[in-house]
Amino acid sequence: MAAPTLTSIPSRTTLNHQIHGLQLKFSVSTFNPPIQNRGRSVRIRLSSSPNHNQNQSSPGLYSAKKFELTASNVDLVLEDVRPYLIADGGNVDVVSVEDGVVSLRLQGACESCPSSTTTMTMGIERVLKEKFGDAVKDIRQVYDNQPKETTVEAVNSHLDVLRPAIKNYGGSVEVLSVEGEECQVKYVGPDSIGSGIKAAIKERFPDILNVTFSS
Repeated sequence: MAAPTLTSIPSRTTLNHQIHGLQLKFSVSTFNPPIQNRGRSVRIRLSSSPNHNQNQSSPGLYSAKKFELTASNVDLVLEDVRPYLIADGGNVDVVSVEDGVVSLRLQGACESCPSSTTTMTMGIERVLKEKFGDAVKDIRQVYDNQPKETTVEAVNSHLDVLRPAIKNYGGSVEVLSVEGEECQVKYVGPDSIGSGIKAAIKERFPDILNVTFSS
């Protein structure tokens, strides 16, 4: 008996084949992880029938189904993102969902990673907006140890996780002052890294609305 062949496989393909009277369903999909550029991976699911374990699996990134915005549904959708976070020694926890605002906590290596802002905006945020649409008004990162005060020392300490990457690009960063909603930062380096610094400061210190660079 000839085996099924895979010639030109699109982004998601389903193949049905009978072996000794048993109907097998091969679901093949490709997925580029949004967190980091890992290259292309392929997942193959094998079931004895099209409906096998249908109620136990997550909805999947490729499902066209939209969901009601609840904490349990957000947690369910994030099951497709977690394998990539866990591979990097991290994870994500749903803290709350209120009035369209989804609060998440990155755990393990993801929380202290210099690219945690990118993880939130380019990966998790994209997936949630894809599944819940306009019901998601905002996605916020919650930290375990929120600083009691927004001070120059606290902001500088938070930027420590970014300094190695900035130094690799021949740059440097130092917080000069924090006054109310304004934060003055001495920064030298690429513009793309500078945008990440501003986002990291405002995410960690919500009371800072404006970050200004000086050289």
